[in-house]
Amino acid sequence: MAGFVTWIVCGMVAGYCMSLAISGREKGLLLLTLIVGIAGGVVGGFIAQACGQGTSASFSLYAVPFAAVGAALSLVTYRRLIGA
Repeated sequence: MAGFVTWIVCGMVAGYCMSLAISGREKGLLLLTLIVGIAGGVVGGFIAQACGQGTSASFSLYAVPFAAVGAALSLVTYRRLIGA
């Protein structure tokens, strides 16, 4: 459970950082950016788990970069899809 919570927190932090870095019409959609970041963080965490870098039940420092990168990639993809 601790690993899963870590993935969510990494996604939230990445989403918040991306919302600060983004200018334009998406800037006011902090909640949506956080949700997309959380989704990416969880996906990145599961990818880390598939690569043998921790589990969703326990904290793994090696899974944190996977979650952060997953969140950042999902946010960039989201921005491209909405055309911002």
